[in-house]
Amino acid sequence: MHESTWKRLGLSVTAVALLGGVAACGGGEKDDKGASGASTKAEKPAAAGAATKAVDAAFRKTQSVKSAKFRMTMKLPGLGDRPLALESSGVMGWDPTVVDQRMTGLPGKDGAPGESRVITIGSTTYTDVGPEAAAKNDGKRWLKVDLVEVAKESGGDAKALQQLMGGGQNQSQDPAKQMALLKESPNVKLVGEESVDGKQARHYKGTLTADEAVKSSKSLEGLGEKDRQQLLDSIKQAGITQYDMDVWVNSDDLPVKLIMNMDTAKGRMEITQNLSDFGTKADVQAPPADRTVDLLDRLRKMKESGGVPSLSS
Repeated sequence: MHESTWKRLGLSVTAVALLGGVAACGGGEKDDKGASGASTKAEKPAAAGAATKAVDAAFRKTQSVKSAKFRMTMKLPGLGDRPLALESSGVMGWDPTVVDQRMTGLPGKDGAPGESRVITIGSTTYTDVGPEAAAKNDGKRWLKVDLVEVAKESGGDAKALQQLMGGGQNQSQDPAKQMALLKESPNVKLVGEESVDGKQARHYKGTLTADEAVKSSKSLEGLGEKDRQQLLDSIKQAGITQYDMDVWVNSDDLPVKLIMNMDTAKGRMEITQNLSDFGTKADVQAPPADRTVDLLDRLRKMKESGGVPSLSS
């Protein structure tokens, strides 16, 4: 595989980190006098402070329940000129991080939208590629992708990605971390009360610039200034300058709906997540190893043989 291909793959991994790391793992618990949060909280007006306090309460409550059922839609620029519109539903846990979901809208045969089951455990994702693809791989129908390992191999921001994922745990769908990010917004506000799935919920809204998102992320505290700046440069290279966030919190101080929008160099990303059944059992298991194909192993073999996979098909 050519060096430029690996760099492009590394950029793809960085894009995933933007969705699953910086965009969803900022904040954490901080003292008002902490070095990273003192001025931000002090400068917020009283109304914003009340909204931040409410979002903080929801963050702490969400952090404690550790699991939920979800529905999610994602509108992404995709690869090449084909945007992606994905829908998924399933169960997730965020301590530890696990997801078991059914996803529709993935590029399938002849480019038509397909459906698949996707399992995530930490930084590793397993995708069911279906019986036809399995028949060409000795019956192995699960494609394994470890984002941290791919980042290392591609020469991307592996150290930053590992930090973003909490030492190997993917936080891409962790609503507690999304709440943590929102409460760090310098302009978080209460929009009003609205109905979500037939029940009343308080709607909060806030924005963060890319710089604010990186500065507020507790998961990045282990990075040196140089690595932190490289990560910020990668975010800006992807064209992301601001995160727009909305959350609807129910009477139990739990987020029943979250929306995150980002403008990138390739187009706008829109992610909407509805949550229910908080505290539900999230017993997610990896597929059997003898039914799994490791993408990284395949890419390494192609690199050794001089082959170049298409990243735009």
